[in-house]
Amino acid sequence: MSVRLSGPWQARRWKRRARTSRPAPRRPHGRNGPPRRQRGSSCPAQIPPPPRSETALKALPLPFSFSPFPGGISRSASHPLVGRLQLTLLYDGDAAGKTISAASPGAFALGVEISRNLFDQIVLLLLVAAAVGAVAIRLRQPLLVGFIGVGILVGPSGLGWVDKSDQIHLLAELGLALLLFVVGLKLDVGLIRTMGPVALATGLGQVAFTTIGGYFICIALGLRPISALYVAVALTFSSTIIIVKLLSDKRETESLHGRIAIGFLIVQDVVVVLAMIVLSAFGGQSELPLWAHIVGIVAKGAALIAGLGLLMAFVIPRVVEFFARSSELLVLGAISWAVALAGLCEWLGFSKEVGAFLAGISLASTRYREILGARLVSLRDFLLLFFFIELGARLNLGLLGSQVWKAVPLSLFVLIGNPIIVMIIMGVMGYRSRTSFLAGLTVAQISEFSLILASLGFSLGHIDEADVGVVTLVGLVTIALSTYMILYSQQLYGILAPYLHIFERKNAFREQELDSEHGEGAAADTILFGCGRYGSGIVRELEQRGRRVLGVDFDPQTVREWNRMGRAAWFGDAQDPEFPAMLPLSTARWVVSAVPSRDVNLTLAHSLKAHGYDGNLALTAQRPEDTPELLKAGAHVVLEPFSDAAAEAADLLEETEAREKRRRMDDAIARLKDHYIVCGYGRMGKQIVKDLRANNIPYVVIEWNPEQIPSLIEHDTLYIEGKATDDEVLHRANINKAKGLIAVTATDEENVFIVLTARGLNPNLYIVARSIREENEQKLKRAGADRVMSPYTLGGKRIAAAVIKPRTMDFLDLVVHNESKDLELGDLQVSEGCPLAGKSLREARVRQEYGITVLAIKRNGEKVHTNPDPDFVIQPGDELIVMGRPSDIDRTEQIVCRKS
Repeated sequence: MSVRLSGPWQARRWKRRARTSRPAPRRPHGRNGPPRRQRGSSCPAQIPPPPRSETALKALPLPFSFSPFPGGISRSASHPLVGRLQLTLLYDGDAAGKTISAASPGAFALGVEISRNLFDQIVLLLLVAAAVGAVAIRLRQPLLVGFIGVGILVGPSGLGWVDKSDQIHLLAELGLALLLFVVGLKLDVGLIRTMGPVALATGLGQVAFTTIGGYFICIALGLRPISALYVAVALTFSSTIIIVKLLSDKRETESLHGRIAIGFLIVQDVVVVLAMIVLSAFGGQSELPLWAHIVGIVAKGAALIAGLGLLMAFVIPRVVEFFARSSELLVLGAISWAVALAGLCEWLGFSKEVGAFLAGISLASTRYREILGARLVSLRDFLLLFFFIELGARLNLGLLGSQVWKAVPLSLFVLIGNPIIVMIIMGVMGYRSRTSFLAGLTVAQISEFSLILASLGFSLGHIDEADVGVVTLVGLVTIALSTYMILYSQQLYGILAPYLHIFERKNAFREQELDSEHGEGAAADTILFGCGRYGSGIVRELEQRGRRVLGVDFDPQTVREWNRMGRAAWFGDAQDPEFPAMLPLSTARWVVSAVPSRDVNLTLAHSLKAHGYDGNLALTAQRPEDTPELLKAGAHVVLEPFSDAAAEAADLLEETEAREKRRRMDDAIARLKDHYIVCGYGRMGKQIVKDLRANNIPYVVIEWNPEQIPSLIEHDTLYIEGKATDDEVLHRANINKAKGLIAVTATDEENVFIVLTARGLNPNLYIVARSIREENEQKLKRAGADRVMSPYTLGGKRIAAAVIKPRTMDFLDLVVHNESKDLELGDLQVSEGCPLAGKSLREARVRQEYGITVLAIKRNGEKVHTNPDPDFVIQPGDELIVMGRPSDIDRTEQIVCRKS
């Protein structure tokens, strides 16, 4: 008995010899012999009669479970990766003891079936795709080519893991719909009206000329006329999906050439539908005549456009606003709308691409298109992976055979001829050679619809497998090579630019209209490339600072919007090496690129240098690693949007925190009463603040030197930044409620002005001022200072006293400067009704009752009475200079007096 396992796993063969002594006769199959066996089917097996019992089945060396059924026995096994392995024995009692093939009637057959569930299949595909993608990135190759290679690897031509999987096809269709939907989101009706004529003319013209040229090349290669027509038509269609994906990766879908390319690709999709209708009619598969099909398609298209217009006007805005209450519901609704309209268009006879594209356009005028586009990009790219894998799996390399010699010239015609046709058409229509070249490169490959068209012709019997092989090989070659051509289109243009002027009219009026729509910009002092959101933000800031800015962008719609707003904007591309010659570089002080692309900025820097620009250059880096290279290319400033935005956000947070802290500080200062104002936060000011803080005396500092502000913030000190000579600053320090002011700024002159100003604002303020020079002491007193102190005089006396009376100075230091605060000096004001008033020191028993010692008594109009006699009578208004523990001084103040 022999068993063949089909699928990606290597076939294994088990043999079992017949245990019967007589061989079974061979059953005849007729004149034509045994029927042809399909790939993967079980082979004829010479086997013994099947057992009626289940004993023999149990003896099989595989982990099968078994179950009998009428007419046979079935055994099955499961594997986590392989899936389900099914073995079935079908038998007929009359066939016992005979040698029968599996196809014979009334026989029993042995078959093996492998079914792999969808989850396991997708897991394997993702693992392989991730590995191949990592290798492609490492080798600096396009991911798209790698994913198509994965499809070939796992398809029928390779390991056979994917073979007409409906589930994989469904995921691919969803990715295709989302891709065209996102592209449609970025367009609007006004842009379609603008790009419509060139897209229609280029699309139809390229299809017509490619068909004619391709037909004659096929005839020259020896193809039959009907085969030549099929192959020629297949060469005209370009892959919308591949092109849009590449343009999206390069961020060129909003450029002029990108929008023109997308426009004529949509035209090609409509032509594909019409071509399939025509072929179906000629093939006899339709009951209606050709003209009826065409009229029906036109009518359906008109009805679709009219219905969509009504929905956009009356229904879609309200529905979108309702769905926008939840971001998840908004995205789900957008996806549902995209696939629903794609399915409707397919049902009407159009392609899914057209429907998804129209769905995106219908939402492009809403304010939610940006958030929808951003949220759908990742899902789109994930689902498109299955599209490219499926595309590669469709390429049946077994059909290629000896068709290489035919495919080579046809591939060259597609790679070179199609772009030239587009360049000629666009050149005649008045576009520059660069725009037509970049748009022309997008048609340098054939589409997946070309393969479908070839399959349709084969099913109708119009072409044979060799012709299908030619189309397949051309698709494989052109898709791979055109991917590199589109990715490196700017470099190709730089090489071929000197030879492309023959495709451009002397007056490229189509693009010159964009330049001449606004007459300003010739005297601009700043030229900005990239007028998107980031560039617009830069322009707003520059205009507020009085700069004259000329904007440059490759999106014609953006240029028109800027011109409508009254801003100077020109149409142009930073990667066009000839464009800087048109700019007013002689008056420009800055050229700024807001385009976050390394290649674009390097090209721009090189072009500006080639045209003699010697002004300032600012370039934008998408990644910090690009900054050194951009600086080396000549940039004076490198903008990093994300890093700069992060730094600005951090600064904003700190500024907000500082502003809130300043507000709370101003409120605290406004609540101060009987406080001291310290003017100057130098060495003396810091010591004064330290002593005031140690004695819990309220204070506020006025300082204008910004170098001192961090120290004030660090010590959480109430402060006002400004000059103490300003009335407003002193009012902010609440001078009307202050008890005293200490002027210790760096100069005597400033201290004089501070004293004069403060005395005028608060005549009752006690003012102490510092004098650096002795001759300025009287000036400060005349200005209104109650006490003037010279640090040099005080320091000299203290040094002398330390030499003459060291023990006395040690005691004074202990009292005055001891941080432990065991003793301190204080002053108490004797008020009316004070228990001490009218009593002598002996009678008052101050030391015994209150624990403090009276060192001196100051009485108005008299000199200070130091070390007063015990019989000295205390009177109201006297100021007592006392020494004692801080708690005793405070208790005395609370009980009998008020503190001075």
